Amino acid sequence: MVATNPSSTSQDTTSNSSDSTSGSRSSGTYKDGTYTGNNEQTAYGPVQIQVVVSGGRIVDVKFVTMPDELGHTQEVSNESAPLLKQSTLAKQSANIDFVSGATQTSEGYKLSLQSALDQAA
Repeated sequence: MVATNPSSTSQDTTSNSSDSTSGSRSSGTYKDGTYTGNNEQTAYGPVQIQVVVSGGRIVDVKFVTMPDELGHTQEVSNESAPLLKQSTLAKQSANIDFVSGATQTSEGYKLSLQSALDQAA
């Protein structure tokens, strides 16, 4: 799968949920803590992620929920998850590269990621 950047993007920042936050801000962009994004519904199943921020930077992305129907959907999730995480860590924002062949999953991931980052701002 090849990462691509879509020409149009959308963001959902209307609601948010958080596991825990420390409220401390280091020299980076975000407040340190662990933030859980919205559970975003896609055509292939729900996507929900957690973002871990330390030193004001995104240091980890955890996949709470990814489309996991056996077969092709599970295969796409397994292949796209590390690419989406890598893009997030590199860009330090929700302005990520989408994964070719996993557009719906990428969109759900981006929306969940943005809602988590909104909490960390």
